[in-house]
Amino acid sequence: MNSSEHRLKVAFYTFGCKVNLFESDQLKKSLSGIEIVSCDNDADIFVINSCAVTATAESQARNMVRRLSKRGKVILTGCYARKIKGIETFENTEIVPDIKDVAEMLGSSLSYDAFFTRSRPFIKIQSGCDQFCAYCIIPYLRGPLKSVPLHEIKALLEKIRDENFKEVVLTGIHIGKYGKDLSDGSTLADVVKAAYETVGRVRMGSLESPEIDERLFEYAKDGMILPHWHIPLQSGCNKTLEAMRRPYRTDAFRRSVEKVIGCYNSMPAFGTDVITGFPGETDEDFDETAKFIESLPFAYGHVFPFSSRPGTPAEKMEKENPVPKQLKKERAAVLRDIFQTKKENFMKSLEGTTDEVIIEEKIDENLFASTSSKYQTVNVKGSFKPRELVKVRLSFEKGRLCGSKT
Repeated sequence: MNSSEHRLKVAFYTFGCKVNLFESDQLKKSLSGIEIVSCDNDADIFVINSCAVTATAESQARNMVRRLSKRGKVILTGCYARKIKGIETFENTEIVPDIKDVAEMLGSSLSYDAFFTRSRPFIKIQSGCDQFCAYCIIPYLRGPLKSVPLHEIKALLEKIRDENFKEVVLTGIHIGKYGKDLSDGSTLADVVKAAYETVGRVRMGSLESPEIDERLFEYAKDGMILPHWHIPLQSGCNKTLEAMRRPYRTDAFRRSVEKVIGCYNSMPAFGTDVITGFPGETDEDFDETAKFIESLPFAYGHVFPFSSRPGTPAEKMEKENPVPKQLKKERAAVLRDIFQTKKENFMKSLEGTTDEVIIEEKIDENLFASTSSKYQTVNVKGSFKPRELVKVRLSFEKGRLCGSKT
């Protein structure tokens, strides 16, 4: 019997955002003396990295705990674990909010590195948030701002380059606040510059519009930031934005978008997030939001019916002035239709243009899925390897983008 048969088998299941995905990959990389297996296989321990941003995310985590705890011991970590620690229990489950403590439980220490299984690695550059929007529980769960020192990020970027990756995605809980807690004056622009000089293509995660500073605009003009920006809107109605405690109003949001557009030779891809049915949102408020969204060149949007989070100011607002559940769903459906039309129009606008895509995975013989600079999924014919950077000419066929190598 060889020693590998005695190694602990650990499986991972991850819910939620890119930060959670990075942290799960970070935990896998940090563990030694174990065998990482799929959740479909037998395991001694199942690590569930959870999300608590909505009631649905919490429900998914609970269901997965119940399902996997019948097959082995479960370690529940992440945001939902932070929320229920000391309040709820599950059979055959240990609740360990911090992945650093999970690593120590499994006989290792957490390092700032990760198993990068995707063709475009996500790297977490900071955690925590101090914005405290009325609806959001994340600042309470993730705590204050905590930036990864720039020298550590640079070391990880060098590893990513050495592993032949051609693009990196900068992610965090609130990346626009990167460096605010550091004493060396580092900002998000410094991370962008280091990533561009080391890896090449740089894509940013979600970034608040007031935090796009002049250096970021200049770097976009210089081609150092890919023409894809995810800028959360949440509402297109100023009254609702004020109630949400968002740090901008619609005119300022529009100016930021227009300034980003001016940095590129062609229309960049804009993504956003919108909440429908926030407490007190009237039909007129919703119509204002719908019209504002219609007026901007979004390439896609994520729509969320309002979900009350315990302990947030909006929980009380919901009790005092709720929007009926069915109306939330109806409004969400309207906005999703608007975004779907915008998504199709944006893809059609790329017909006949050229772009460089990162090969992601094989989907059929001589057919590969890839991601373009403008964050579009492109099916490319030919023979390629994941991580490869390929220049293609785009065509819009049957509702999807295809690319032929140029």
